[in-house]
Amino acid sequence: MFRPTNPNPKRFLRWYTADANECYRGVLVKSNSGADPVAATHTGQTILGVVVEDQLTADAEVLLHPAVGEIFEIDIDPTATKQTFAVTDLGTAYDMVVIGTEQFIDPDDTNGGFLFLVGYDNDRGVAYVAIDAADILLNV
Repeated sequence: MFRPTNPNPKRFLRWYTADANECYRGVLVKSNSGADPVAATHTGQTILGVVVEDQLTADAEVLLHPAVGEIFEIDIDPTATKQTFAVTDLGTAYDMVVIGTEQFIDPDDTNGGFLFLVGYDNDRGVAYVAIDAADILLNV
């Protein structure tokens, strides 16, 4: 689950869910004929932001925390071999993994990474990330 570290409630995006799609709170979404959860193999300038509250109706309005300029907290993949980060990992772009409807940072995968590590809390099993600007659709 993605969580904004300093959310600004006046800065929500209003988007619409993709046809026959469900958007869950805390999920990073992209534009794909509507808001669509980002898959583990993401490419292109399509990321919108993180869903504020569940929207389980197709073609319905969904509120998003914009991805641009935000630092997000994300859980570390519980199935990864590497379960902690170090100072030397800061600034590295990691990929993510999807398990069910949950999204996690994958500390084992830097191929195609778009989540820049800017901090971590190994005791809590979380990372703080900024999303690569080249992958963000709207610069608002």
